[in-house]
Amino acid sequence: MKKEFNIVCRGSWLSLAQVELFCQKVKAHFPDVVLHPVIKETKGDREQSTPLHLVEGKDFFTAEIQEDLRNGKADFAVHSMKDVSGDAFFENSFYRIIDRNDIRDVAIFKANILDKLAAGKPIVIGTSSPRRTVMATGFLQKALPQLSQYPVQVEAIPIRGNVDGRLRKLSDLEDYDGIILASAGLNRLLQYEPASKTLQELLANKRIMFLPLFECAPAAGQGAIVVETNQDNQEAIAILNKMASLEHTNAVQEERLFAAKYGYGCSRPFGVFHMELSHCSFTYASGLDQQMQPFTEWKQPISLSPASIEIFSGTDHMRSFYTDTSLDDVKIPSTATAIFVASQKAIHSNALIKQCQRKKVWAAGTRTWFALAKKGIWVEGSADGLGLESILPLFESPMVQLEKSQCCILTNQNSVVGWLSEGWHASATYCLHPNFDTKLKASIEKADLVFWSSYQQFLVGSSYVKQGAIHACPSGKTANRLLGLGLNPLIFPTIKAFQSWRQNIPVTEGA
Repeated sequence: MKKEFNIVCRGSWLSLAQVELFCQKVKAHFPDVVLHPVIKETKGDREQSTPLHLVEGKDFFTAEIQEDLRNGKADFAVHSMKDVSGDAFFENSFYRIIDRNDIRDVAIFKANILDKLAAGKPIVIGTSSPRRTVMATGFLQKALPQLSQYPVQVEAIPIRGNVDGRLRKLSDLEDYDGIILASAGLNRLLQYEPASKTLQELLANKRIMFLPLFECAPAAGQGAIVVETNQDNQEAIAILNKMASLEHTNAVQEERLFAAKYGYGCSRPFGVFHMELSHCSFTYASGLDQQMQPFTEWKQPISLSPASIEIFSGTDHMRSFYTDTSLDDVKIPSTATAIFVASQKAIHSNALIKQCQRKKVWAAGTRTWFALAKKGIWVEGSADGLGLESILPLFESPMVQLEKSQCCILTNQNSVVGWLSEGWHASATYCLHPNFDTKLKASIEKADLVFWSSYQQFLVGSSYVKQGAIHACPSGKTANRLLGLGLNPLIFPTIKAFQSWRQNIPVTEGA
């Protein structure tokens, strides 16, 4: 194998950070190889004043880079996967996904955002992405703390530039109250020595909000680094094959199937992501289709047809299993800098609201998030209804850096022991009291499939399930506990995924 290779890339900090990551991976397998970055300016770098979806042509950040690869000036080309356009992009080359970071978008706000919200003033968000404009503005109107008598108003205006350039515009200009960026890029820059200190300074005193995946789905391939080479460059191909991530490659391929249907990149007003959970996998897409009509589409490997069986859904009878009472004088440990709110019922008093307003708050799902926002609480992000374990990698990321010992779970009294046994701090703020509606007994008894939206529901109603019936539940803690009992439940990613399957909202069934 030859000893020296050229890597063509853009000159932005983020591009160089991605190249450095690639170089580190190469060196781990081929310590004697020498790699030379070759910086190339692209159309997207030159045209900074025009929103990307209005720039003529496509592949604004990749065409010139690919040209150097084709004419032999470079052995490798490094791209952000979401900048890659259609299926034909790699038709004359060999490529591999070599890394993927957090796939979420993150909204970053100035320190005075709470004052603007309290004054009832419109919030201006900088983004040149139609996808983010369509999804994020509507979400933020319900997710930002409701601090005035007027509904929160959010509008989007264009912003261009590299990540650090957009953060500088947020800090220096009056035009923007916040901007939306990819979480992955920020994480990589915070770990890239030439950029780290500057990024920390630009993020200081900012408020952050990680946008939820189902309400603000990311672009296909977001967070992934793809490296390509020419098909006849066998030495470069050998290097790429050594460090390729099969998991990330499969995920991106699933997302690009939807992109082929609805459109590639941030210029399209839709998002898609594929996720592998501990008990199931799925792909989810939402936004506006080619006719600019709203759509939601799931792909989940469930061959069972809901039309062929009798179904009982615990989600239809949430208040028929338990009543709840609030616990007074609840104090969150002073050592906890962050709170995970497991249910909107957990925050019920002014004292708890005030405690939350002094902490970093995370929600179990969007429904809980919106309820907390109505109480004037800033929420940094959520588990998207996928269970707390799904966001542990996000907690460990450079953008968050939240340790288990710093987080307290607010939940019901019945669930505290389970959280404590897993090493979390947990406080009970309310009690659940079994109050099973006996009218449901007959419905459960005749059901071929019973969906439990929580483990607490299962405890109350499982004795009425007929022999041979299928237990079903969302992923996360409920799935873990049913599996621990020796059951083999049908596991859906979330309650919404179950509802989509049940209602036959377009679902692609797999093997």
